[in-house]
Amino acid sequence: MSKDYKHIDTRLGHLGLDPISNYGIPNPPIYRTSTILSSSFAQHRGELPKPYTYGRNGTPTSAAFEGAVANIYDAETCISTPSGLAALTTALLAFTQSGGHMLFPDSLYGSTRRFVTNMLPMMGVEAEFYPARINGDISGYIRPSTSLIFVESPGSLTFELQDLPAIVKAARSQTKTASPITIMVDNTWGTALHYPVLQLGADVVVEAATKYICGHSDISLGIAAASGIHGKALKQTAKNLGICAGPDDLYAGLRGLRTLRLRLEQSAANGLYLAERIEKHPLVEAVLHPALPSCMDNAIYKRDFSGSCGLFGFVLRKEMSQEKLDKALEDMEVFAIGDSWGGYESLVKQAHYEITGRSFAKNHPEGYLVRLYAGLEHGEDLWADIEGMLAAVSAS
Repeated sequence: MSKDYKHIDTRLGHLGLDPISNYGIPNPPIYRTSTILSSSFAQHRGELPKPYTYGRNGTPTSAAFEGAVANIYDAETCISTPSGLAALTTALLAFTQSGGHMLFPDSLYGSTRRFVTNMLPMMGVEAEFYPARINGDISGYIRPSTSLIFVESPGSLTFELQDLPAIVKAARSQTKTASPITIMVDNTWGTALHYPVLQLGADVVVEAATKYICGHSDISLGIAAASGIHGKALKQTAKNLGICAGPDDLYAGLRGLRTLRLRLEQSAANGLYLAERIEKHPLVEAVLHPALPSCMDNAIYKRDFSGSCGLFGFVLRKEMSQEKLDKALEDMEVFAIGDSWGGYESLVKQAHYEITGRSFAKNHPEGYLVRLYAGLEHGEDLWADIEGMLAAVSAS
């Protein structure tokens, strides 16, 4: 069956399937293996073709999932990893060279920041942070040794959008660097459905498939995709590091792709509905959601994104104690306190504790920073829960 359908929704329903070779069964089997037998020593030595050589290096299960993700990103190559963070670190290591200089946004995901600040210097790489909204002015940070610019748009917790085309243009116009600068994007918020980062000029895309692709809060999985020399570097680095995802997780990821569009749209619609209502509350100083017209990055959002997701933040004025805010959030009935997101259930966390280690001054209003993830529940029930929380913190 051809997989070159025009609409990504149709491709999501058919990618990775080969029922003709699978006894008419639509879904591919889960291949659990380490050893893959050879028919002869000539084949074992590589003198004769052998599609799969060792379980860690790939199976039909991993090929089905990785091929599907590569297709929806219009990439030639995809690797799968045991977590989103593993995808980020593997992708970064693929382009790490001693003596190099890499640039990262100050709004970087905390776990990525930990790797960047703790591990890259041990490899002789200087990691430098730049203001999240610097956009085309990033040229001032580029050196002859700059090898990579990392983009995370929107930023973690504070949701700044970066002007990816402007950053790409600045990087491509450089003549002082020894070699072309690799542009890498964490696209977990936007996904392949809403933010076509490779088409906008990025070289490598990374996504925590734990979130929307798997979508049920029970799988850890990551992907990185690219084409040409960047794709080859990803593959070789994953092989060198022994990085591979488990077969059951890969199967869950492939199954998650079938309903990705429906779940993402429901979550995004809930998120925007809540953001619009929260914005009107007198205790709310600001809502951090790129799709809102009030967001300072909304022009970039409308130009580059075709949709949003259910994750956003808001800032409460400090007119209540920390203890009172804790209690109001703990008493919520639909929203649960928890990390991660992208699943079916709605989540809440406080984020102001987690941005104290940034390099630049805060670019959001003072107050209590709360992060919400809107899941798949009914929007009115979600709003009632938030409304109750806001009433609790407003009470004298």
